[in-house]
Amino acid sequence: MKKLALTVVCAMAVTGGAFAQGFINWQVPVGDLSFQTNSTTYSPLFGGGSTGSGAVGNTANVAGGFDYILLTQADPNNTTPTDANVWDGTWSALTAFGGGTLVATNGTGPTGFGKANATPGGDNGQEVTWASGVTNGVVIVGWSTDLGLSWTGVSNILAALAIGNTAPLLAADPSGANAYFGESNLGDITPNGSTPGANLVAGATAQAYGTALFQLNTQLYLIPVPEPTTLALAGLGGLGLMLFRRQRK
Repeated sequence: MKKLALTVVCAMAVTGGAFAQGFINWQVPVGDLSFQTNSTTYSPLFGGGSTGSGAVGNTANVAGGFDYILLTQADPNNTTPTDANVWDGTWSALTAFGGGTLVATNGTGPTGFGKANATPGGDNGQEVTWASGVTNGVVIVGWSTDLGLSWTGVSNILAALAIGNTAPLLAADPSGANAYFGESNLGDITPNGSTPGANLVAGATAQAYGTALFQLNTQLYLIPVPEPTTLALAGLGGLGLMLFRRQRK
């Protein structure tokens, strides 16, 4: 498998300057953030544990096999967030001012990464919906497209899984062998007031405007799916309980 590394700048035309919005630049250099798939371990976000087999390696260089998105979280205390449960409703997909979610997907080029939702306005900054000088938490998440093509759909699956409901996951990935999800480290960023020199989301060094994302070989872990035999036993157990209740009536 070949390495997938993020080397993209997403930008958007300025559409709301009168509202004093801030600007960030989510350029992610190849040496600051990269991703691997890990099928030896189930996601620690959902119980973890060994799969008993599998491998760890650079993400497969298959066009459209993985999607990535920058999530943000309100940060009134101006500190790096600690909430890794990105499906809990406190994290939001980065959108351009006025709407339009920015989603990136891998390609087959040298970096294994391309961008969907290419936007006008050049590569010098993304206008965001929080003001210059205000800090927000940031994280980049990645998933295999077996889980879906939109963050809304994927986050709904993860939210259901977090409370033990596997039905949405099984509907998306009946085989139970192809669904991967992972997160970068958590950071925070304060946007600046103009597109030229917009503050970078990722970087290896501390920045005056926040804690940049920096995590090589970010793991996209296999998502645990119950074995068919487990589901069958659960079904039989439920049927037995129903029959027992009927006999008692």
